[in-house]
Amino acid sequence: MKLQERSYSTKIIRPKPLIHQEDDGSLIVIATSWGQPEHAQRALDEVVKYVSAAKSDVEVTSPFEFLTCLSDEVNYVRTGILIANDILYRGENKMEYFSGVELLALFKRGTQVAWAQVGSPSLFIQRQNQSLQPLSIGLDLSSELRGDETLPPLPSQLLGLDPTCYVQCGHTHVDDNDQLVLLASTAIASSLWGKDPKETELSKITNRMIQDSPEAPFWLGLVEISD
Repeated sequence: MKLQERSYSTKIIRPKPLIHQEDDGSLIVIATSWGQPEHAQRALDEVVKYVSAAKSDVEVTSPFEFLTCLSDEVNYVRTGILIANDILYRGENKMEYFSGVELLALFKRGTQVAWAQVGSPSLFIQRQNQSLQPLSIGLDLSSELRGDETLPPLPSQLLGLDPTCYVQCGHTHVDDNDQLVLLASTAIASSLWGKDPKETELSKITNRMIQDSPEAPFWLGLVEISD
């Protein structure tokens, strides 16, 4: 997997995420801090450390059990996020709230991509000759209050605020010509929904999104699938 990304802000600021990509393309982690920037880095590092050890068949211990209804790959990224949540809560936010983190982890092995996330970005897949399909949605609470005015982003779920957290997770089959689309935004631009499956140039897609809603900030990532 290979990620290309673009961050767009206006008078309204959306935090820019930290990104980790493994050299072999097997793991991508996107972490966005709502508070202290170093907390996003800490959460990202914990997920990368756990998944890297687990995929290498290193015997790792975890306070969180594997769920038998999920594949090993999904369990890896889910467990990594749960560990990150525990560390942030106990180390930073237990007595007083300092910050929270949105995080999405993608792990590819063979023809399967597993994901786990808390908050944005939302995850879509563009299969060859098919329309854009949602896989996992990171909601923005400000979308519930939208009128004619463009409101600042308001995350609905964050790591580190509570001893437990809800993790959306799953997996899907992918082919080399497929593309994953990652979007952190209050609303999904109509030009993105209507994206031509053959359109893979990030600058053209983002320019159309900006033309649709010039006052709406967003972060967009396109992930090319390859062996």
